[in-house]
Amino acid sequence: MDNILLNGKKNIGVFFNCSEVRFQKRFCRALANTARKKDYNLLFFIAFEVIDDESDFNKMNEKVIKFAPIESLDAVIIAYDTFDRPEIRQMLEDEIRSRATCPVISFREKYKDFLSILSNANDAIVNVVNHLADCHNCKNIMFMAGYPAHYDSNERLEKYKLAMKEKGLPIYENSIFHADMWRFKGEEAFQYFFSDPEHIPDAVICANDYMARALCTVAIDHGLRIPEDLKVTGVDDISEAIEYHPTLTTVSVDIEGMAECTIDLADKLIRKVYVKTPNSVPAKIMYRESCGCNGEEVIETHQQQLNQYYERVSHLLGQPHNQTMLQIDLDSSNSIEELLDTIQKHINLVVDHKSLFICLSGHKNANNGRIFEEDITDEVEPVFGYRDGKRINFNTKVFNKNNLLTFEAFDDDKPRTLYFSLLHDSTRCFGFVVSEFESLSDTVDQYYFDWILKLSLAFNKLYIASELRCLLAQTQQKSMTDFMTDMSNRRSFDVWMNKNIDEWIKTGQELVFMTIDLDGLKKINDAYGHETGDEAIIMIADVIKKYCPENGHCSRMGGDEFLLVYPCSEMKPKKMAAKLEKHIEEKSKDESVKFDLEVSIGWYQSVLTKESDVERCLSESDSRMYEVKKKHHAS
Repeated sequence: MDNILLNGKKNIGVFFNCSEVRFQKRFCRALANTARKKDYNLLFFIAFEVIDDESDFNKMNEKVIKFAPIESLDAVIIAYDTFDRPEIRQMLEDEIRSRATCPVISFREKYKDFLSILSNANDAIVNVVNHLADCHNCKNIMFMAGYPAHYDSNERLEKYKLAMKEKGLPIYENSIFHADMWRFKGEEAFQYFFSDPEHIPDAVICANDYMARALCTVAIDHGLRIPEDLKVTGVDDISEAIEYHPTLTTVSVDIEGMAECTIDLADKLIRKVYVKTPNSVPAKIMYRESCGCNGEEVIETHQQQLNQYYERVSHLLGQPHNQTMLQIDLDSSNSIEELLDTIQKHINLVVDHKSLFICLSGHKNANNGRIFEEDITDEVEPVFGYRDGKRINFNTKVFNKNNLLTFEAFDDDKPRTLYFSLLHDSTRCFGFVVSEFESLSDTVDQYYFDWILKLSLAFNKLYIASELRCLLAQTQQKSMTDFMTDMSNRRSFDVWMNKNIDEWIKTGQELVFMTIDLDGLKKINDAYGHETGDEAIIMIADVIKKYCPENGHCSRMGGDEFLLVYPCSEMKPKKMAAKLEKHIEEKSKDESVKFDLEVSIGWYQSVLTKESDVERCLSESDSRMYEVKKKHHAS
C-alpha cells in the first residue's frame, strides 16, 4: 500500500456518522487506544448526517466517502449502523467494493458478506422477555422498534417475537411500534401501545435506550408510574440509563471489548494471519428500577453520577458564548491571513488540538476569489498547519488529495489518530480539515461539527467577498471609462477634479482646460458608415491619450468631443494644440485611413481659487473651440 502518512505506519480507515455523542466517544476512544497499542495509524472519515434530514446539505456529507483514499488503506472499519439514509449506506458499500484492496470489517452490524464484529445484545432480548415474564409476571409485553431499515432493531424485533412465541405469550395488533431509534416518537408510541383498551401493556421492550427514555418520560406525563404501572427496558446502557429516575433496565454493550476485537481482527488480516469467523462479544443485562428490580447493577455511586453530569453541563453552558465569539471573529476577518489567525485563536474552542491542518479545494480565479466544485478537486492547497502549539509552514504549496498528508505534517515514527472532516455547504466542497487531539479520550461531537460548519462558511464567505470586491472595482472602473475609446468619461473627470482641486487652490495652480472636437464626423458617417466614424473617434482619442501630461487628465465628454485638463506649467496650450493637430494630421495621411482627420481645439487658462467655477472654465473652453470650428467651416 502507499504510505498516507510519512511516519511509515500502516493505516486503518474508519467510516462513521457523528450522530450519538456518547456512543461515538466510547467507539472512537476504544478504537484509538487499541490501534495505538498495535502501532497503527487510525484515520476517521466522519459524516455529520442528521437523522430524517433529506436536505442537500445533509446529503453533501456523503462526499467524505469519495474523498477518502480507500485504495491506500491497509484495513477499513465501518460503523454501518450510524448511517441512516439508504443512499449513503449504498454509496459506502459501492465505494468500498470498487476501491478497497484491503480487509473490510463491519462494526456492530452484520452487513451482507463483510466480516463483522458483533455484540450478542440482540440475543439478550430473549433473556429480557424471560425476565419480565418469569420475575415480574408480565403477560402483555410489547416492543418499540426503530425504523424498518435499521439492522439491530430488526434483529432485536425478531428475537422478541421468538421469545414471545417460546413463552406462549400473545402479540397483538398494537404490540409492535416502529419509531426512530431516537427521542422523538415517545408520544406517538405511547398512544399506539395504549390504543386498544383490551390489550394494555404490562411492559415495553425498546430497541435502544433513547426510545426507552422517551417512552418513560411520556408515560410519566400521562400519570403512569414506572415500574408499578408500566415496565420499560432498553438496549445500549447509555449514560442517561443511570442519570435519571427511574434508572433504566438495559442491555449493556461492551463497546470497548468490541473495539479491541475489531482492531485485533484487522491486525491479523493485515498480517495475513488465518482467523476463524469472529465470535460475538458478550453483552450483559443491567437489572434496574424501570423493570422493578432493586438496581444493584448500578455500579457508579450517585455522587459520581452527579459529578459527571455537572462536568458535562458546565462544558455545555460555556459553548454557546464561545461559539458566538468565534462567529464574531470570523465575520471580522477580511483576508485569508486574518481568517487563519482567527482559527488559531479559537483552535481549542471545543477540544484541545495537538495538530490541525486545513486544505482548500478548487482553484483561485482572476478576481482573487476561488472556484469550488461539488467534489474535492484532485489538487488541494494546504493553507493552515498547526502542531504542538505552533503554526507550521508548508514547503508543498499544492498536492494531490489522494496523498493526503504525505507532506511534512507527520514525519516522526509515532502512530497517529486523525479525524478527517469536509468543509462544504449544500452544493460545493471547500476543502477538508484534519484534527489530531491532545488526548485519545477526546473525540468529535456536535460542537466540533458546529465549529467545522462555521469554518466552512467563513472560507466560502471570504473568497466570495474577495471576488465581489474585485468585481466591484472592475465595475467602478467601467463606470468611469468610455467603452469605445477606453478613455475616461465625464464622471471620471468629476472624480479627478474633486480629488485634486483643494491642492490646486492651495498652491495657486494655473490649469489649462482644452476642448477638442472632431470636424466632419457626419460626413465620415454618411460616406463610410458609422463604424468608420467610430474608428475616427478612436484615432483622435488615441492621440490625446498619448500626449496627455502625466499630471493631467483626458476624457471623452460625449459624441466627438474630448476634454484635456493639465497644469499650464507642463506645456503652453498653444504648443499642446499644435502637437495634437500635427499628430492627428499624420494619422490622416496613413494609406489605411480613407478619410481626412481634422479637429477644432479651444482652450481656457485659469488659476483656481475658492471662488472658481469649473463649469465656467469648461464653458469658456467650449466657446473658444466653437469659434475655431466656425473658422474651419468658413474656409
